[in-house]
Amino acid sequence: MPEIIAIFAQIYFTMGLLSILLLGVGLSLDTFAVSLTLGCFSERITSRQRIRFLVTIGMFHFLMILAGWTFGESISGLIADYDHWIAFVLLGFVGGKMIQEGCSPAKDSAPTSDLLSLRNTLLLGLALSIDALISGFSLGLIKVALLSGSQFKNILISALLIGITAALISAIGLRIGRFASTRLGPKAEIFGGIILIGIGVKIVIDHLC
Repeated sequence: MPEIIAIFAQIYFTMGLLSILLLGVGLSLDTFAVSLTLGCFSERITSRQRIRFLVTIGMFHFLMILAGWTFGESISGLIADYDHWIAFVLLGFVGGKMIQEGCSPAKDSAPTSDLLSLRNTLLLGLALSIDALISGFSLGLIKVALLSGSQFKNILISALLIGITAALISAIGLRIGRFASTRLGPKAEIFGGIILIGIGVKIVIDHLC
């Protein structure tokens, strides 16, 4: 009996490839929703800004997983006290800007937008990847078995897979948002801005409840 219990315990506390991919998808849900709304600005966001956004999202998720695993509970707990407010303020700002531009007459709309400026892109990357920091700490409490070798190697590969997953899901969100914007026009921007603010409110409620 003890041997059977040990086997089930090892299975339960071991994360394989499927578990890591599912974790990556779970961490990317808010990122997908934000990317979806950002896609509504397809005419005002350059290809360079889109690529930079995707790289930033993937890189921040990768780094946050490693930071959470490396520094453990101390830094994860500290950030967790404020992450929802950071996300709320930032998403509220971006959402308000989208609504403002959506309500502006077409002739007054700028051909390009600073919505995905370097500063805003970095702030979005930070706000949307903080949950990955907590997940990185959680990965330190269980065994990750993707490859034979050290646990650090497995965590490194896990962080890379999660970062790639976040970037790919964000790319899908941008594409769908771009598709919608061509049919809804300014209304898509207004609707997207409302959704963005709603996501920020949801994040705060989830953390406070």
